[in-house]
Amino acid sequence: MITTVTLSPCIDKTAELSRLEHSKINRAENIRLDPGGKGINVCLALAALKSQTAALLLNFDGGDIITSALDREGIEYCEVKCPGRIRTNLKIYEHDTRQTVEINEQNPTVPQKALVRMTELVRQYAKKSEILVLSGSIPAGVPSDIYRTLAEAAKAENPAVKTVLDAEGTPLLEGLKASPYLIKPNVEELERTFGLCLSGEESIAALSRRIIAEYGVCVVLVSMGDRGALAVTKCDFVREGVPQIVAKSAQGAGDAMVAGACYAIRKGLSVRDILRCGTCAAAGAVELSGTAFCSRGRFEELYAKM
Repeated sequence: MITTVTLSPCIDKTAELSRLEHSKINRAENIRLDPGGKGINVCLALAALKSQTAALLLNFDGGDIITSALDREGIEYCEVKCPGRIRTNLKIYEHDTRQTVEINEQNPTVPQKALVRMTELVRQYAKKSEILVLSGSIPAGVPSDIYRTLAEAAKAENPAVKTVLDAEGTPLLEGLKASPYLIKPNVEELERTFGLCLSGEESIAALSRRIIAEYGVCVVLVSMGDRGALAVTKCDFVREGVPQIVAKSAQGAGDAMVAGACYAIRKGLSVRDILRCGTCAAAGAVELSGTAFCSRGRFEELYAKM
């Protein structure tokens, strides 16, 4: 089983219009609400790929949209309730430019007892999980080394569990100290975290190998937007372009890539297939409006064309 952890869930509200006009009244042509939070997105993407998954999440008032979606998809979950209202992230999508403007809120402060309970759940689920996904931002009240704490707690219960980490900044740097199996930053996140300007693929590969050597990471999977993605291991450096698609929304694409990579890891596939599965799952999400994920059938169609 693949278990995900979401510390900062949200509701994604997407407003679609032809063009955003400044200093004028804009009328949305379509509004949709989606459950959000990176770990939740990974779970929903895995469910669409017909892969067994479970979600562990902190949740707030108004977060019923998330648990309802998990129930609808038959996804096992455990929530730790926290005081305060869940955040709403507003996405404004312009059809004319195919660009999205994002305005993200912050979640309320998380009490310490909720983190203790989450750590207990991670220990419990690690015993029956092959992969643990730690991804997303850190709410107020949560220490910046929380991903290291959770990864080490999981490994103490099940040394064979493989941790997948998708974070940036201090949470990434601290999480690396737990030697995750795979990390999935994008180029901008790598640059901000390590204070570097990565001018090309060779510089990305060089930094990735430095991370592998220093922290014992097995795979660094780096997304590069419309330039595709690359995967680096101690011995390999592989690259994939983007399949030919009509892009509608980049929301959740990174989370879909994590899901595709986990799908391949669980099947024991090669690093090239980890990259290829991640790329296809991400492309399938980009084809859809809002925060949505492609079916297993569409995923296999895209994979066959790579």
